[in-house]
Amino acid sequence: MSIQSQEDYIRFEGLCQDSFQKPDEAIRIEEILQNYFLNPNFLIDYKKLLQYSKNSYVIAQVARGLLRCITQYWNSIPSPQRQEIKSNVWLYIESLPTIETFALISIIKLYSRILKFTWNEDNVRNQFMESLQAMLKLSPDHHSIGLKMLKDIIVEFSDQSGDHLQSAQHRNLSISLRDHVLMKFYSTSLDSLKTILGIANIKLDKVHEKIRDNALELSFACLSVDFIKTSSYDTSEEILTVQIPLPWKPLFDDPNTTQLYFKIYRQWHCTKALECLTQVASIRRSLFMTEDERTKFLTNIFRGILEILQTNTGLNNDNNHLAFCRVLERIKTNYHFNQLVVIEGYQEWISLLSQFTTQTLNNPNFSPNSVYCLLSLWAKFVASLIYVKGDPNKTCLDKYTPAIMETFIKSKVEASVEEEEDENLVDYEKMIGLLEHIPFLGRLAYKTTCSQILQIFDTILQRFSYENNINNLMILERQSAWLIYIIGSLVTGRTGVNASEEYDFLDGDLAARVFKMVDLCDKRVQHDPGYKTRQSRIALELSIIYFMQNYRKVYIGDNSLSTSKIYSRLSELLGQTDHNTILISIMRKIGFNFKYWGEVEDVIKRSLDIFWDSVNGLNTAKIIVNTPITSEILKNHGPEMFPFMENNSNSRHRTTLYKAIGKLLFSDDNIQYFDEFVAPFDDTFAKLSSIATIEGFRTAEVQKRITGIFRDLRGIACSALTKKHFAVFYDWVSPKLTDLVLKIFKSLADCPEVTGPVLKFYSEFLFNRQSRLNFEASSPAGYILFRETSKILTCYDLIEMIQYDDSTLLQEDKENILKTFGSLILTLNCSKENLYKYKLKGINTVMLIFVRSLVGNFCNFGVFELFGDKSFSSLLDVIFQLLLSITLDELMSFPKVSKTYMILVETLANNHTQILIDMNTKYFVQIMYSILKSVDSQDTQFSNQACIALDKIISLCHQYSIRKKDVVLFNNCKQHFIEHPNLLPQIIDKLFYGIIYEDNLNQWSISKPLLGCVIFSPDIYLQSFNSIKLKYIQMNPNHQEKIEEIFTSLMHDILNNLESKNRDKFTQNIAIFRREMRQLGTHGPTTILTRSI
Repeated sequence: MSIQSQEDYIRFEGLCQDSFQKPDEAIRIEEILQNYFLNPNFLIDYKKLLQYSKNSYVIAQVARGLLRCITQYWNSIPSPQRQEIKSNVWLYIESLPTIETFALISIIKLYSRILKFTWNEDNVRNQFMESLQAMLKLSPDHHSIGLKMLKDIIVEFSDQSGDHLQSAQHRNLSISLRDHVLMKFYSTSLDSLKTILGIANIKLDKVHEKIRDNALELSFACLSVDFIKTSSYDTSEEILTVQIPLPWKPLFDDPNTTQLYFKIYRQWHCTKALECLTQVASIRRSLFMTEDERTKFLTNIFRGILEILQTNTGLNNDNNHLAFCRVLERIKTNYHFNQLVVIEGYQEWISLLSQFTTQTLNNPNFSPNSVYCLLSLWAKFVASLIYVKGDPNKTCLDKYTPAIMETFIKSKVEASVEEEEDENLVDYEKMIGLLEHIPFLGRLAYKTTCSQILQIFDTILQRFSYENNINNLMILERQSAWLIYIIGSLVTGRTGVNASEEYDFLDGDLAARVFKMVDLCDKRVQHDPGYKTRQSRIALELSIIYFMQNYRKVYIGDNSLSTSKIYSRLSELLGQTDHNTILISIMRKIGFNFKYWGEVEDVIKRSLDIFWDSVNGLNTAKIIVNTPITSEILKNHGPEMFPFMENNSNSRHRTTLYKAIGKLLFSDDNIQYFDEFVAPFDDTFAKLSSIATIEGFRTAEVQKRITGIFRDLRGIACSALTKKHFAVFYDWVSPKLTDLVLKIFKSLADCPEVTGPVLKFYSEFLFNRQSRLNFEASSPAGYILFRETSKILTCYDLIEMIQYDDSTLLQEDKENILKTFGSLILTLNCSKENLYKYKLKGINTVMLIFVRSLVGNFCNFGVFELFGDKSFSSLLDVIFQLLLSITLDELMSFPKVSKTYMILVETLANNHTQILIDMNTKYFVQIMYSILKSVDSQDTQFSNQACIALDKIISLCHQYSIRKKDVVLFNNCKQHFIEHPNLLPQIIDKLFYGIIYEDNLNQWSISKPLLGCVIFSPDIYLQSFNSIKLKYIQMNPNHQEKIEEIFTSLMHDILNNLESKNRDKFTQNIAIFRREMRQLGTHGPTTILTRSI
């Protein structure tokens, strides 16, 4: 499609507008627009569209279309046309088009991408900076757009995603930007802010407001760059220290730089100015050479903060308040408390900070993130007390911290009158995050803190026992939830350093109140089932679970002291008590939750966590394993005992439950109950096996039963860790599986919610944990296990194995049954949104099963081929059929799937290399291109696996080429590369580029397969070698002789073999080659060296 007439333009304009205004049709419209963008004439038509169209939707789509074209086809566009596009886009931006902001952003992004592609060309950087400086001086509007462009360029160069460049190229371009122009960008932002500050009027016009805002955005972008390139994307929030380069030091030695942001904030209350200050406060201390320089820099920030605290400037704004809290926290993160205490004005600063903190805690309108930052700040102060030099009283923490803790408790109790507080209390993970700092604050003056809590809690307990008004009860529940959460947090503060009898005594006082509340709550639940549906009641239950988990870890766990004073105090308050009785009480509480809280998934999940941690702990397991509770569970563990199992939302938690129960079962004291324990499963197997039709399996009740039993079995298998115990489980379950699972897969292959749990059970069943699958030498169990698994996954010889009743099974059904599970998956049609759910998730589990079989070493896979058994080859064929049913990009774009896939490839390459080479070409090429895609991964383990696999494959190919007896295999190997002549050159190109430019510390691994390529195919290597060398010489004409010398020395003293000595020598040459190329400062091609895949 192209635009040849007015009618064509009107149609195109309508599509552009609809693409934004009709989201339901966006996919269809994008496909139509793609036909315009892929038309060769589009690279000519775009000029007219930019020149004459005033429609922002058209301009935005033209920019996106051009972005797509140059990203995918940059190498194919002639150099003069590239320059023309770049020039036209620049002139368009410089013309100040009257378009909407979203369209302007698209145009600027387009220019940033073009600039990134041309960055290493001669004099591009200087020309760009000259053009930009000229543009900034044209007018205030030009200045505003210029600042926006600089910010977008930083974003574009920092973005290291996308296949349009190799990861090393992305990173090197980002490094180049950092080293050559980023400081100029930052200086430009500072100059712009100074200019704005020089304007007398506080009320700026719109243009100067844009300049101010864009300058702040640019400043923040400059300070948020990952300067040391430890990650492939911008992680400024996680990087707590900004690694400013040394050449930037004069900017921050000047106190006016920091004060500039404070002045901007005081003048216009800009949140972004505070965000910039957060980054400034995070600048690495090592940038400043002496302690005096550090103190000077810190004092400058300190005084600016003090002035804001004195005047409360702009802090009524929520965004400003949060940003200011982050500045405060970041100061303590990067500087020692000692350095703050000695600054002049510290006493006033800490006093005002205390007031600011209490005001924040008392105001529920401020963000919870502000509260978190402030609690974190004070907790770090308290934790630093032991490192304070001199008198610790000079910190004033003992004066202000107890008041802050008191305010925190009081504010949460008072806030509980509002129903909205339920939302915070039921968010378990959020509560844990908020409370992690409370032990530091609360235990500084623990007696005072406990006295406050006990006073409030006793009143609540008294009212709770008789209160019947629903609204009042909900308030009491929220208040109790907060107090119990706080108590649970305080308990975790007990360590070997700060433990004392007095504090244990106080913990006993607090714990006793919680246990009393548990009794009151459970009685209400038993008498009023509807009582537990309220959010406030759920919040209270979650707080109790949190307390019990922490109490168990501190006072009952493997590292606890059962002789602690806490038990004497609990005995005084609750009756004779020790750690055994408390643990049994916790177990009974968990059982109570399983029975009464089945409708609330989060309560069940957290209760299961305590159950598992308790039975998995060394000391706690010894207590639990011989109790009557355990005997009762092992004899009665169905839905009658655990009603929550029948709730669909809890189905996935059944594995955790039976993992814990299995831990109890597979103990020397309880294994005698095994037959009685599995009796309910025998009944379920019998009922499922009796189903004779596909329709019978497709009922909701049967599907629920299938998922339930296989999740239960997976949990049990997880806990059978010894050969003895696993043998008991294996002997029982193995005869029951194959026929039933074949029926399930045939009937429900299109139901991943059913097949998923079945496959996951098999992935556990074939997992040789602690060598549990190492059967006796005289036992065929290992071979049988893999053969049966292969039958299930491939339905090999299916007619002989399925015993359907002929009267209920039509001949057509029998023929359909011959389809493998894999082929059923292959025929499933699913959208991109459902690709993972319906295909990739199952494929991932099948690969995992196969990998665990290969590395389990429970059978010799060579025996299958020897005796004509196709179990191994059939399963391998099915797996690669499944893999070929999706694109390589789809496979590699899901980290979990790609990780399993690379483990599979590495395992096959290590132990079954011959099989890989002997595969048909489409399988072999799929493997090789996936390896090629992974060689330069920034995940070192991923890259290692790819390099190891590649080295094994290429090395064996070389061995075949020199062995006359392996002619057939060598011909197969040769045929692969004949059908795909670009494959080896691509591999060599990728390895070379990785060696020169990669920074993932994986050079040794990358060098190994390169030598194999050199020895295996010297002609192709020489061709690629010369091509790469020529490209580097063209990009660096002033270093031609040196580049020639460096490339020639690479093969110095390298022999025509793959022996260890020769490999070591080549690795040494590679290290020298890499070092000299990098010292030379050569520029590589901006776009991918390799041929198109």
